[in-house]
Amino acid sequence: MSSYILGKTDIDHEKLKKDLKIHDSFPKIEEEYDEFGTGFWQNCSLWNATDDKNDTMYRDYDHAIQQTEYGQKLAYVDELIKENFTFDNLKMVRTRNLVDGMVIPHKDFVELTKEKSQYFRVFVPLEDNELAFHSDEENVFKMRKGEVWFLDAAIIHAAVNFSSDSRIFLCLDYAFPGEFSPEDIFVKKDTYNPNVSPYIVPRQDVPENFEADLIRSLSNVISRYNFKDIVFLLSKIHFYKNVPITSCYDVLVKIAEASGDDAIYEKAISLRKYLIEKRDLKERFSMAEWPSPLKV
Repeated sequence: MSSYILGKTDIDHEKLKKDLKIHDSFPKIEEEYDEFGTGFWQNCSLWNATDDKNDTMYRDYDHAIQQTEYGQKLAYVDELIKENFTFDNLKMVRTRNLVDGMVIPHKDFVELTKEKSQYFRVFVPLEDNELAFHSDEENVFKMRKGEVWFLDAAIIHAAVNFSSDSRIFLCLDYAFPGEFSPEDIFVKKDTYNPNVSPYIVPRQDVPENFEADLIRSLSNVISRYNFKDIVFLLSKIHFYKNVPITSCYDVLVKIAEASGDDAIYEKAISLRKYLIEKRDLKERFSMAEWPSPLKV
């Protein structure tokens, strides 16, 4: 699979509990790419390019990584990072939480300058959640507490939490100048163990007419009022139905075209391009703005 387990870390649950309580006091700020998510989606910068805790933009830079106020407050998480992961080529460390929501299918790094193979994103779940899942172009999978995962963010991927319970992850972003081995991220090389079996989520097969029925039914429903709702509905389907992760945007475009509304069709085309094809650094996209004001 494109995303895979790199190994496993030992976590001191009592020490972590104290940090998670402190983490609860961190506010949710507007994300650089809030349009990717729905529900409670929080990213807290622990280490980044500027030492500003409100700087959540992942980007290329060529100086040493800086610890933020949030990183200094989470003493055990800081210990966990330093004991397990190297700081060579480390560009950003965040906690990421998603509650009763999802991050829709998208590609990362499309706005950056290096070869995509040089970016290496690592996830470490700090909490277990039976209803929180990730996906990529091959599978839907559940990351379990303490596992160290490579998440292939250069291909289309997504995340969902179908519950109202927290599921805080550590996210470490590396950018290597050239060839590297995944074990290079670890302080102790024997931590690298890609043979740990992942939890792959079983999904239901769909009938042959599944896509055609979706297009026919939703083309009669979609409007400028519910465009975003339809996007997120379609984005959830691949988590439990055996359809490609990309199908949400392909079906969305077909639904929009069948609706007869040119503005909806153009919005669907533009959204697919923005999320999985090409966008510029700091470029934003709105699902709520339309060529003419909405009228009730």
